[in-house]
Amino acid sequence: MTPTDRKKVAVIAKYAVESFSESDWYSLGQITGNLKAVTDHPRLLRALSFGDDDYESCAIQVIDEVFNSDSSSIAEIIEYFDIDLWYSNKAPEKHKRIFLSPPTTVADFWGDGFVKAFISHLSSNRARMSALKSNLSNWGISAFVAHEDIEASREWREEVEAGLETMEVLIAVVEPGFKESDWCAQEVGYALGRRVDIIPLRAGMDPFGFFGKYQGLQIKGKQPKAVADEIVQTLLKKPAHREKLLQSMSKALAGLSSDKKIDQIRLFESWSIATDAQIKEILERSSLSEFEKKNLRSTIDKVGAFTSSSQRAIADDLDSIPF
Repeated sequence: MTPTDRKKVAVIAKYAVESFSESDWYSLGQITGNLKAVTDHPRLLRALSFGDDDYESCAIQVIDEVFNSDSSSIAEIIEYFDIDLWYSNKAPEKHKRIFLSPPTTVADFWGDGFVKAFISHLSSNRARMSALKSNLSNWGISAFVAHEDIEASREWREEVEAGLETMEVLIAVVEPGFKESDWCAQEVGYALGRRVDIIPLRAGMDPFGFFGKYQGLQIKGKQPKAVADEIVQTLLKKPAHREKLLQSMSKALAGLSSDKKIDQIRLFESWSIATDAQIKEILERSSLSEFEKKNLRSTIDKVGAFTSSSQRAIADDLDSIPF
């Protein structure tokens, strides 16, 4: 149950305490499919009939039991009893915060400062998606893979929705069976609705329908690392993602082992996508050790990394001195 839903349940409980009759309790139980919570409570209806002091605590107890087991009927109960209208008259300011403010999306599974990529895939692809996620993280891309990013104690659908609402790009692994998957189709539809960039990965099938306009990357037979590299190159070519990816890339590179860091920086330079200034910034923000600087000396000298502006000015002056 989300924080907003909990507040709505509290309003329902308040309304029940002040306004419910015995028949209202039966209606609530029938609508929510939890009539036993009402009829099996030893004190609720008796306390209501006799106006006992413990009626409020009994009402709150039953309401909590009903909605903690299934919160999907909260909106239906509010509409059935006109609780929204009742609360708007009773507490206008609180009503605005609870019923009119957009719900806060909690998505704490993204890597801090990384580009947020939601991977839409068939469940049979879990092992390869885990490998793809790991390789993307080395480049500063935080990938959401449902089977491993959702905590067991959390509502599965809410977490998927949080990922879809906060993603910056959707990666769709399009293969036979993808089109028939209700979840995959909805995830792509969500991205189209939000106008989020979609990168289709063609794994035996082409993009279709409204996202058929996206050319996609052919990944059939390729290793996850090679696929991750192609995704990074694709995003670097998109102005909407380039600057953030360059920043997150520096952060990711800083945490890699020396050999992997050196290899990735060399690979990044070989793509000829970034300017010298961007490569220089990557080098200076990747926490290079002396060993790493030694191995990357030619690149460092080429882009003028780790030199002050005054040093560069002197070098420029020397270059301009005639023989």
